[in-house]
Amino acid sequence: MSHIETFPGLVGFYTLTPEGELGFYGQDKKFVRDAKLTKTFIDYNRRYLMAYLQNPAQGNFRLAIIHRTHEKRPWGSDTLLLEKHILRRLYPVTGMTTAKDLTAFQKKNQEKSIFLGMELFLDYKDGSNPGMPVFCPVLYDRNATLNDYASILDRPTTSTDRETPVVEVLNLLAAIPMGRRDTNEITILKDKIYQGAVKKGMRKSSDFTLIDDIRKNAQTVGETDGDGHYDGVDKRMERKVTLDSAGAGGKGGSNNPAVTALIKNIAASLVGQPEPADPMALKIFARFRDLDHDKLEAIAGQSLIYKVPPGTQLLERGTSDSTNLYLLDGTVKLVAADGVEKFVDGGTPTASNPISFLKPRMYTVSAFTRVAFLWIDDKLIDEIVRGGTALSRRDAAS
Repeated sequence: MSHIETFPGLVGFYTLTPEGELGFYGQDKKFVRDAKLTKTFIDYNRRYLMAYLQNPAQGNFRLAIIHRTHEKRPWGSDTLLLEKHILRRLYPVTGMTTAKDLTAFQKKNQEKSIFLGMELFLDYKDGSNPGMPVFCPVLYDRNATLNDYASILDRPTTSTDRETPVVEVLNLLAAIPMGRRDTNEITILKDKIYQGAVKKGMRKSSDFTLIDDIRKNAQTVGETDGDGHYDGVDKRMERKVTLDSAGAGGKGGSNNPAVTALIKNIAASLVGQPEPADPMALKIFARFRDLDHDKLEAIAGQSLIYKVPPGTQLLERGTSDSTNLYLLDGTVKLVAADGVEKFVDGGTPTASNPISFLKPRMYTVSAFTRVAFLWIDDKLIDEIVRGGTALSRRDAAS
């Protein structure tokens, strides 16, 4: 069995086989060959693999590895671990750092969710050649285990590592000079890889909106329109969504110009379609740790995971509203009134509470890297925790 088959989350990701074929694994765990791409790249792929396999630890072929962790992560256990040379390129720093050392900030960003990592590769642009593709990440199964990657782990290997399967992420463009990457064939290749890597974000819905007349379209707990209480991922993806779950009226809600401006800014910056929240992912946050599974399910059923690129402003200092931002992945920058900056990384103890949750907010918060977060209304949480079956429908005319 291929190692790739043991990772259910890798369904649809483009894969390079040892024979040089390109394709992907379907839900039935069977490899689906892309005949056109394979025919176009087969000769190149075979030369590429021959060069790579002569010394896999050298060169710029490998971008990352994917393995299953035993420690809890915000995105689950399946984790993408960046190669150190790629980490330095994605997160460059100035100073006295040597080629062997990583800064604390780089180390914190070495682990990613698989989707965030793949999107990071696909969206990366080289400042000197912004129009040229840099990375085309494909999966490759070298039948290796985690103990084969001690240099990436930066820790002693364990007996468990010898039993932990690893899937590699290779840059299929590594053997093509930068100046020769603007061909139509490479554009088609990257587009197909993108569609496979961000397939959850490629779903479309004519009803999707983030701020489409809050007073009329705000969804509350219990408003099911007769189709069941969001009893499936697809229904939850298709319903109208707003970041301002506070709905109509209310101090600091949609009537607050600063909050409304931020919502519009976030809506305009979203990467892909928001994804349904996982009830167990909520438990990384202090407020949800003691809740039973039914309450977690109820909160997750009303929540979505949003992703935005670096530089997106998320919160404004001085605003008051009933919503809170829960950081799942990535790094945010907080700026106080005196200009002092601090950073918070998703999945760390500091991020176990909502970001800048004291009201009025003490910090302006923006995405320092690409981030994934939940935006949850305190009123919704309080109602579910109290055991209420539904929030009262708000009067649109209030």
